[in-house]
Amino acid sequence: MLRSVFLKTLYDQRKAILGWGLGLAALGLFTVLFYPSVKEAGAYYDQMMQLIPREYMAFLGNIASFTQIDGYMTASLLVYLPLVLAIYGIGLAVGLVTGEVESGTMDLLLAHPLPRWRVVLEKYAAMAAALFAICLIFGLTLLAGGLMIRSHTSDVSPIRWLLAGLNLFPLTLLFGSVAFALVCAVRGRAAAVTTATTLAVGSFILNGMVPLSEKLQPLEKWTIYYWYTASKPFTTGIVPEHVLILLGLSLLCLGVGLVGFGRRDVIP
Repeated sequence: MLRSVFLKTLYDQRKAILGWGLGLAALGLFTVLFYPSVKEAGAYYDQMMQLIPREYMAFLGNIASFTQIDGYMTASLLVYLPLVLAIYGIGLAVGLVTGEVESGTMDLLLAHPLPRWRVVLEKYAAMAAALFAICLIFGLTLLAGGLMIRSHTSDVSPIRWLLAGLNLFPLTLLFGSVAFALVCAVRGRAAAVTTATTLAVGSFILNGMVPLSEKLQPLEKWTIYYWYTASKPFTTGIVPEHVLILLGLSLLCLGVGLVGFGRRDVIP
């Protein structure tokens, strides 16, 4: 394991992966198990939703009904969960490069006959694997919760519960990739943390503000967060082209990181 940058990095993240995975899993399971109570009081919740101006519904994921499983899971959990997981992704990306540069372990690593591009690739692969593992744990927990309330969600196939969890991966990977590219190319943490956090929060706010302005509405389908929220795992399913766009942007960030790290001075 110590001979592989990928495995060593992933091994070092084992506690964080388990902690984040189980934490989100607990939140997801609680949300799923609460759904039967919401469905039974359906008229009350839908009446409350009608009081919310339609212009602000984008902040809740543009749901049609809070008592349907898709609308309930989106508004109560899935719409904001990428922002939560982005905290881990951005922090991990910064720690993988800047953290090791500042501690001096990067110099020791590069002293071995290991090309820089391989270090970048393996660390990035470890970051992607860590995020995917957390999303998988979360998705499997949703699946377990869905089976527990099967009588209330008989029209939802088990695979859709799993997809709802895995759908978090492309967007959160992009936020982490932006931070990773910047720490590979630029010294310090500030630029990476600020830019990636601004992208995460700003894209969420922009996606919610677009319906408020006729001038902004043509931009709706070009906002990063829209590419995530347009997928409806419980009804229409995942939009493949949106997933490919998000993953493609992440690979572009990886390319920037490869070039940037190959040219920069890693001495702190």
